[in-house]
Amino acid sequence: MSFKEWKIWMKSLPLSMKWFTVLILIRPIVDLLYFLKEISVVISPLYIVGFLTPFLIIFSLFSRKLPPKYKSILSDFNFWVWAVIVIFNLGLHLLVEANFDTVGDTLRYLTPVLLFVYFRRFIYSKKQLEGILQTFLYSAAIPAALLAYELIFEPISTQMITENRGGGARYQGGYADIMNYAIYASAAFLIKSYFFLQKVKQKRTNLKKVIQLISVYAFCFTALIAIKQTASWGVLTALFALFILFNLGNRKGVVLLLISMPILIYLGSRIYSSKVQPLIQKEVSVIEGEENVDRSFNGRMSRWKKYFEVWNDMPLISNLFGVNFSGHKLAPVMISGGMHSDYVRLLFLSGLIGLIFYLLFLFSLLKRVLSMQVPEQFLVMGAIGIVLLYSITTCPLNYAPFIYYIFPILAYASLPKNVLKKQYG
Repeated sequence: MSFKEWKIWMKSLPLSMKWFTVLILIRPIVDLLYFLKEISVVISPLYIVGFLTPFLIIFSLFSRKLPPKYKSILSDFNFWVWAVIVIFNLGLHLLVEANFDTVGDTLRYLTPVLLFVYFRRFIYSKKQLEGILQTFLYSAAIPAALLAYELIFEPISTQMITENRGGGARYQGGYADIMNYAIYASAAFLIKSYFFLQKVKQKRTNLKKVIQLISVYAFCFTALIAIKQTASWGVLTALFALFILFNLGNRKGVVLLLISMPILIYLGSRIYSSKVQPLIQKEVSVIEGEENVDRSFNGRMSRWKKYFEVWNDMPLISNLFGVNFSGHKLAPVMISGGMHSDYVRLLFLSGLIGLIFYLLFLFSLLKRVLSMQVPEQFLVMGAIGIVLLYSITTCPLNYAPFIYYIFPILAYASLPKNVLKKQYG
């Protein structure tokens, strides 16, 4: 989708859709103003957007200009079982202690559920999906510009890491969390690779498209070095391997890969030894028995063990359907981002039953890949892979920009097979 086509698409959207595309564009700026919450939540754009988004979604769902969704029995069933359990838990969460912080947390945890329901109606065609992805790609220019500034001039803000993980400073830009850079880097990689594969399929690749792709990859690689996050190295490496795999059907791509393979191997070994190995050395030491297992996953294992002991002492209903059924004083902490793993957080938030249906929902979408063409297969598999990998040591569903670009892809994959096949003529 060219910039001209994107502008036409934007103008054609009804208000019930247009507000969200504007939100995607301004979100990187909103996140830069997070510090205003220290003055007052009333003037914090981050809090205002977080509070208004669920209500705007609900109002939009009642709009007659928002198309009805295409029903998809299996994926919708799995999603709604998980969603109902989450909603019920959040209701109990509010009943325990109804204060400002609890209401804020509840809206935050509820937003992914509402947003997916919204996208199931927003994303009814490949054109709608590509419009959203193009919008997100444009928004990524802001963190890319910030990163360039930090590298050329000076860091805006940094976070120091310990010597046993390589030491040094992580660049954060003006953001509260390095995950902002990570999210936009992984999104840019996935989206630009998808659009490139489309051009390959249409036999419309040229030097300009290749340079654009390399430029995005350069931003992603630079972000990896700047934020020094093991999870992002794993995600981007997996995405690159998937891109290579899907590009093997392109003769030019195969030739280019063969030519560049010696360079990739040489650079890869040097990058691994200088950038990646220091980050994972602690994990290697744990595997080799030199470090206590509690220090694995950057020390997260000790935290998980602590809260799993609490979880084990809870009633069976809390184990099956979420910790809020227990009324335990630690339940609010156990469903928060402090768990540093969405698998752990969602287990506590929705119980074993909820987590199982959440994973069934994700894996059920992989079946839709068979009804898609190569570029869309890459996009959907890449998106699900990103969710699964980041969920090991982070809580990606708690980051608004993450679900802004992942959920439209999942909503597209949720379309019935006959609707997907019509997209390709």
